[in-house]
Amino acid sequence: MKNCYVLFLLVFLSSITYSNIIYEVGTLSTNNQTPKDRKLSAEEVQQRGFDLLANEIIENINEIDLRKTARSAIFETSYGFRWKMVNLHTGKIIIIKVDKNFKLISARNSDNSKVIIP
Repeated sequence: MKNCYVLFLLVFLSSITYSNIIYEVGTLSTNNQTPKDRKLSAEEVQQRGFDLLANEIIENINEIDLRKTARSAIFETSYGFRWKMVNLHTGKIIIIKVDKNFKLISARNSDNSKVIIP
């Protein structure tokens, strides 16, 4: 009878240990696969001249009126840079993505539809 309790205890503890090992391995692999975007500070944006480059790109998009929009912080990503533009009157959000040389990759609405570019 005591052997049954010992066997049950051994199986129970091994299953708990095995599930913890799988959980740790799963969390380590997902962290390595998803690169984090880095938010650039205001000083870094100013120093590198991204304000002017971002404004040049935004001026070429017909659907964005600079007087009525606000820009989020610029994030550095694995492919380049991205930021959001929000129309303060309508609440419409446009997500801008550019490569490392500040060439426009995409300009999309929040519903993932393309913005018309001239």
